[in-house]
Amino acid sequence: MIYKYLIKIALPILLLFGVPVEFERVFATELQMRVSNINIEWWDNFSDPYLKKYIYTAISNNHEIKRAALKTEEYRQMIKISRSYEYPSVMFSPAFARIKTAQNQFFDIETATLRTNLYAIPLFAKYEADIFLKNHDKTKSAKKEFDAAAYEEKAADITISADVAALYINITKLDKVIKTQEKINNIRKEIFELTKERYKAGLASVYDVTYTDRLHTESQIELNDLKRQQKLYLHQLAVYIDKSPSCADKLPRGEFDKIEYTAKIPDCISSEAVVFRPDIMKAEADLEKAKIDIRIARKEFLPTVPIIGTVGYNSLLLKDLFNWENIFALIGVSAMQKVFTGGYLSANLKKKKYIYEQMFETYKQADLTAIQEINDALCMIKFDTAKDKNNLKKVRLETDNFNIIVERFKAGIISYLEMIQFQETLLSLQTEKDESKAQRLVDYITLYKATGAKL
Repeated sequence: MIYKYLIKIALPILLLFGVPVEFERVFATELQMRVSNINIEWWDNFSDPYLKKYIYTAISNNHEIKRAALKTEEYRQMIKISRSYEYPSVMFSPAFARIKTAQNQFFDIETATLRTNLYAIPLFAKYEADIFLKNHDKTKSAKKEFDAAAYEEKAADITISADVAALYINITKLDKVIKTQEKINNIRKEIFELTKERYKAGLASVYDVTYTDRLHTESQIELNDLKRQQKLYLHQLAVYIDKSPSCADKLPRGEFDKIEYTAKIPDCISSEAVVFRPDIMKAEADLEKAKIDIRIARKEFLPTVPIIGTVGYNSLLLKDLFNWENIFALIGVSAMQKVFTGGYLSANLKKKKYIYEQMFETYKQADLTAIQEINDALCMIKFDTAKDKNNLKKVRLETDNFNIIVERFKAGIISYLEMIQFQETLLSLQTEKDESKAQRLVDYITLYKATGAKL
């Protein structure tokens, strides 16, 4: 909100210095459209207090989205440029000339040298009669190019939202996995210390000491790798929401255990989800533009009909410049037909046809890819959900076994070393469960992206 008021202050200053900007519409507005593009309410299904806020911040501040919005505005201006060729152009060109003629001799007649001024204030008008609607078709082509850019901007909104959500889920997962790995690391360190004591007592071999030391070192390396990955994810998230990566550690986040998808995943996806995907609609717009361009290339073979006209005042004396008697006017119409262009016109037509064929193949490939991505996402959800349920079952069974082990330890049946070794196994299974849950949640996001946010 602060930068919105700064824009209001800076805008008059920029306009005063002649800077052609549209800050209010390009940067500070259109948020409602972006919110609609990404179906922002869908993210409430994850029951997290921060996820939706990060996504909203990203679509508000992310520089890639702003660049896509500016690209769309560029094509909007291209429509206006193209439309301008459908109207006459008028130029005002006041002129002054000092004229001096040479002295001439025609037989026995001698002409005097003439020195005078010439003042002229003409208006020139030029217009190409769009009889065959060639210029109008060029405007239609520009509109389709604008539509394609708008769909590309919408695709960027959805992609950024999905990327931010996947990053956030993986960061919260790593929060928990790192804590679990720290417990495993401490257990392995304790096992190593106990093994050394057993070795001193003659109850363990050198191999046992070396082996437990290696396991502790490996757990420490894995812990460092997890912390490194978490730092990288936090840096990426900070950049997505237009924050400095140096402040990434301070980004608030919820608990991984409380994140769960509460909505129901449909068994099948409507074909409308494919039809209204931004990349499919962009491919359709590109295809329609290519078709119009072929029509324009054909019309290049037809004659052009330029109309020119001028009207204004001219006089040899400045005081008589605006006398009605000194007004002049001219209007002319002609027709021009290209007879020989060295094969340019036919080659240009063939080129446009080939571009259309390329766009058609791109459209068919995009359609197939969209169907594949939706089916892949549904497939991943099915099998990853089953895997997550099995991992949950394993954790529950192992937890029951660990409770029995604890009772046996209390009864003096097993040693403390055996109990903590079993606890390490339980923690490892919990990490597997957290990994499978995170993958399942990311699968929902993949389906959201594959359906163009129409889930």
